[in-house]
Amino acid sequence: MPRTIAIMGVCAPERRTYAERTAVTLTRPLHLLRYADLRVSHTLPLPRPRADDTASVVDLGTDVDLIHAIAARGGSEIEAVCVVDARHMIGDLLDDAALSASATPGDTRGDVGARARQAALALELATRIVWVNWEQVPTAALAVQMALASHLNPAAIVRLSRDPVSDLRSAATYEGEILERAGWVRALNGEHDPYMRDNRVMTLRYEQLRPFHPARLSAALDRLDAGAAGRLVRSAGFCRLASRPGILARWEHVGSAMWIEPLGTDDGRMGMGQEIVFTGLDLSAPKLAHVLDHAALTDDELAAGPSAWLAFDDPLPAWPAVGSSIPDATD
Repeated sequence: MPRTIAIMGVCAPERRTYAERTAVTLTRPLHLLRYADLRVSHTLPLPRPRADDTASVVDLGTDVDLIHAIAARGGSEIEAVCVVDARHMIGDLLDDAALSASATPGDTRGDVGARARQAALALELATRIVWVNWEQVPTAALAVQMALASHLNPAAIVRLSRDPVSDLRSAATYEGEILERAGWVRALNGEHDPYMRDNRVMTLRYEQLRPFHPARLSAALDRLDAGAAGRLVRSAGFCRLASRPGILARWEHVGSAMWIEPLGTDDGRMGMGQEIVFTGLDLSAPKLAHVLDHAALTDDELAAGPSAWLAFDDPLPAWPAVGSSIPDATD
């Protein structure tokens, strides 16, 4: 069955041009998918080709919900191509701009760093990552960019684009859930093996059994953002805040933007601490561990138990109401 080709990327002019070239070169119809289209339809909007049809090329707008548009189908019928402008790829991942300046309150497209979050997500969901305007960038810088992308998505085909036919010629991997392509997921599963490597690019897995003290974690995040352990580009995983016991949280960071959001409650059987993967440039594993370990509970704080933790100073953003299951201090 022919595959739908979804073109992603936060650089709108380069993405649109590439989508148009792909449609013309492969003689396929071109569809435009924008945020408003997803607001109207709650079903997956990418066209499903019939066996006798020519699959479409779909240009996914800059602020489209990529998970809704692609991942709901598991990736088995989608060729997801992320178009990267080599002139500012790393800048896109460090950008603290909102994805949509006109987003209403509560719309995550208006979050600080939402554009960088979208850039990272496009890289992590892709079956292929292609670079345009790469002729204008020094070879050493290109090597760092390609290694960084490969660390963020070890399963993706990475290549400097010459034309869509050449870009799509190599066999890509479609097995498994597309959300499992992300480098941080693979690192947590012990399967992180990037195809492209560079001495400046590193992915580190951090584990800590003790929950974080929220005030010290806030200070630690400021130190990491200032470069205390190198230039962090992306981190994601799972964490726990001592002042919010019984709640497992999703840790997500891109550039200078950070989100710690509750996933749900449990009785502590999923563990008390942290499993987080960090990817960046010129990272120091000892320095990263030192900064984060200092944010974890001390022996005395841990012994005091969850009832005492509730009184900790907690400057981190409040969560929506989530019922907590406070573990017994004697467990």
